[in-house]
Amino acid sequence: MPVPTTASLSSVPQATGSGSVDVTVVGSTNADVTATVPRLPGRGETLLGTSLVTSPGGKGANQALAASRAGATVRFIGAVGDDDAASTALSYLRSDGVDLSAVLTRQDAPTGTALIWVEDSAENSIVVIPGANRSLTAQDVDRVADDGGLEGVVVLQGEVPAETVARAAQRAPGRLVVNLAPVIDVPVHVLLKADPLIVNEHEGVEALRILGGEPSGSGETAVVGALLAAGVPSVVMTLGARGAIVGDPSGLRAVAAAHVKAVDTTGAGDAFVGAAAARLAHGAGLDAAVSYAARFAAGAVLSAGTQSSYPQRGASLPTLDEEGATC
Repeated sequence: MPVPTTASLSSVPQATGSGSVDVTVVGSTNADVTATVPRLPGRGETLLGTSLVTSPGGKGANQALAASRAGATVRFIGAVGDDDAASTALSYLRSDGVDLSAVLTRQDAPTGTALIWVEDSAENSIVVIPGANRSLTAQDVDRVADDGGLEGVVVLQGEVPAETVARAAQRAPGRLVVNLAPVIDVPVHVLLKADPLIVNEHEGVEALRILGGEPSGSGETAVVGALLAAGVPSVVMTLGARGAIVGDPSGLRAVAAAHVKAVDTTGAGDAFVGAAAARLAHGAGLDAAVSYAARFAAGAVLSAGTQSSYPQRGASLPTLDEEGATC
């Protein structure tokens, strides 16, 4: 991990939202380099692609933009390098009015980069080089929190160091949303404060491992039930085109997906998380927030790109199918 230098905000474009902050996202920001290919090449194979695009990304930044597009006032806490890629990485957040006053510039690490291959089938494969994201420290979170910068619903993911995630969870004054993606070994207290913990099935199994629990049976519902039994306040397990499972002390419920023809699924999970956080911040119940998030994420796969595909505020969203996940 690079040794962090003294942070400087001078080269970071500022955009301060007006009024109180609904959602604070602590996480990663990247410059995405996306290649479209007919299929992934085999080992040792050279394959001709059809396009190459550089655009903003990073799970934290994606979720922050999604929350903003879903109607929330958003602050983003992250780190970029002192390089040209930083401007690209922050461009959509800046233009959408996300508060970037807590984004730090590192002199000794480049802005994070994600290398993305999108197949004609709309499926994708991603390699992330974290860069400055690795230098976001617990002490950075403390400085922002001490200044009152952790406000509203706090959203965390796994593309910054585990100790940074842990400190942000500890300092979050209100509701905490944790998306354990990618899976990192966070302390147990992070998961026990998550309301909800948003995971896919693989991530749910890994979260259960961290908690020291075991499912009582097989399948998604068993994992969700075991997470609740281990003390997680609420759980949302995303199931792609089959929708999602919502679990809390009142039981488990299925939420359908929207039936759409996907063009590019990159960033759809982040769209879901950000949209859900925005609805929770505005007082929606968990089921309603998840239903809206499913529609928002469906809208995000209808065009190519990550942040560029996220629906604008007030846009018409796909409707949910009658059938989807089952519990």
